[in-house]
Amino acid sequence: MGQIRRYGENAHVRHVTAAGAYYVGEVGDPADDPVLDALDGLVRALRHNAARIEATIARADQIREERLAGRTYREIESGEQRPLIVEMTRDNLAALVEAGSRLRRAEARALHAEGMTMEQIAELFGVTRQRVSALLRRESSLGG
Repeated sequence: MGQIRRYGENAHVRHVTAAGAYYVGEVGDPADDPVLDALDGLVRALRHNAARIEATIARADQIREERLAGRTYREIESGEQRPLIVEMTRDNLAALVEAGSRLRRAEARALHAEGMTMEQIAELFGVTRQRVSALLRRESSLGG
């Protein structure tokens, strides 16, 4: 039998405490866990973002040097190598939004399956009950 853990009453995060106590039952096979899959996806996205962030910082430093050397932004930008800073920033945001959304949907579904109400999940996530309902519907409509 899996370990039973109680969450809520002694949580260090205020909105978790406000959601009230809930129980996690038996833990299934971790190889077939959508929340862990989504969490792994988030970690991958964060690692890729870290590399893009370093490249973005290096390029920003280069742009600053070129500007201080008297070049116009038009000259700097027209000669800039791809991907542009704005593209790297966009890619970082898109990766986090996608991975974060996938994790939130998986967590909402798991918590609901473990007996939490939509209201409790909404309070935990800091969103409306209607948003939780949409997360659960969206997950169901994706065949999960």
